[in-house]
Amino acid sequence: MLEFVLFLVVFAPAPLLAIVVLTVRLRAAAREGGVRGFGARTVAALRGGTRRPAGRALLGVAAAAALLTAALEQAYLASVAEGPGWGTDVALLTVVLGLLALLGCGALAALAAAAVARVRGFGAGTVTGLLSLVAIAAGTAAAHLPLQALYRADPAGFPTVPNLGEGDLLLPFQVFLVSLTWALPWPVLGAGYGARPAPAGARPAARDLWQLLLDLATADLPASRAAWGAALRAELAAIDPPAERRRFALGGVWAALRAGRAPGAWAPALAVAGIAAAAVFAASRWSLAHERGGVLSYWISVPATLLFLVALGTAWRQRSFGAGLRTGALAGLAAMPAVLAVSIPEAVVWFHRRAGYLSTGDAVPPSWQDAVNDVLRPEFLLGMVVFWVIGAAGGAGLGAALARLRTPGVVGS
Repeated sequence: MLEFVLFLVVFAPAPLLAIVVLTVRLRAAAREGGVRGFGARTVAALRGGTRRPAGRALLGVAAAAALLTAALEQAYLASVAEGPGWGTDVALLTVVLGLLALLGCGALAALAAAAVARVRGFGAGTVTGLLSLVAIAAGTAAAHLPLQALYRADPAGFPTVPNLGEGDLLLPFQVFLVSLTWALPWPVLGAGYGARPAPAGARPAARDLWQLLLDLATADLPASRAAWGAALRAELAAIDPPAERRRFALGGVWAALRAGRAPGAWAPALAVAGIAAAAVFAASRWSLAHERGGVLSYWISVPATLLFLVALGTAWRQRSFGAGLRTGALAGLAAMPAVLAVSIPEAVVWFHRRAGYLSTGDAVPPSWQDAVNDVLRPEFLLGMVVFWVIGAAGGAGLGAALARLRTPGVVGS
């Protein structure tokens, strides 16, 4: 049951929203220009998504991905055999770090798509975002596949790790490459965000990079802050010296990012913290009574579901993805210490009852200190953060989309 809920919260929202956005956009394009018009729009999108400066930037992304992958693989090979001595599973930690990097790649692709879509339209933005992911995959594969070939040819020349099966040493990097497919919807969503039409005359075409950044940062403010965002954009348009434009735009972006939290956001944050802590405690005692193993799945799925619901509700009320995401982030910050405050003493209880580690329920820790350290393992904490962030982002996106369905004329915008 928990696995199904986690799938609905983590994996389903982004593809569902992307399908809806694409469907609405394609229907609108078909109504406006028919089949011939659709073909012309496709060609224009391909050209707009690849011409300068996007083309050069994509080459830079591929090169950076290759260099970073090569460096990380060498660091991984140098440390993976030492993991047990450090009290951590380096291979599992690398998988989790790969998922964290996947979030960053999805955000980068969405941002690139939004920036290009703001200037050149939805189609061009989608192309640029998708090509950003392709560039990341190409760069990563260019660095990884030669090393994988060497490993296949001579496994004895590589470190041996007891808890990894034969041929699985480089599995974390293969997981990252396969997982990039999960990020495919994000360029579509980013382009839809960046290409949203504004009221007539409210936003002139982007004059330079600084106006584009401020435009994107203030595009999704709650209704109560919309007039303030419009005033920021108008003031920037009246500034001519490049240095002053840069300073004003960066200050405005920072202020906009800080100003979007929904009123009363602490109330749902404290509620999430309390419910998550109570759920972990109940799961721990239930598992002890029924000998059902650890509570690692509860650490991940229960808070992720709560953050999804909180972000969805806030984004729906405020009609703002950013407001929902900020409220979800605040709730996550409150939930983490609450979950740990319950889990640490529960780990000691499990140790004294000889029930095993609280996380997985397997083996009995040698001491209560080892039981506590298991709760604080970085691979577990980072894994929780990754899935919680995905849950909050999915809820915020779905809530903002549902809110726009209530407003005539903005569906699919």
